[in-house]
Amino acid sequence: MGCECNANQVAEMAVENRFEIKDLRHHSPETLETLRGLLASGTGVRPDLKRPHFFELEGDTCVFYVYVSPVDGSVALLATWPRSQEEAQARCH
Repeated sequence: MGCECNANQVAEMAVENRFEIKDLRHHSPETLETLRGLLASGTGVRPDLKRPHFFELEGDTCVFYVYVSPVDGSVALLATWPRSQEEAQARCH
């Protein structure tokens, strides 16, 4: 089963919810701000084809794995990881 949302819908849901991000793993404020920017732009959003409402968002240095609630539009940040080996040294937190 695929996800019913596209990148524009993810951005719209986040805007309607004023970018409420549930940070489940205590990421840095900078990481959360980067995620907010990605959500606002709607760029670099890829749905997880195996899990409805789960998405990967690609930033300049990190990939973010999030869940967008279909009920209230809140975004749960589940994980981050570096986009490449070189960026692993910068470590996304």
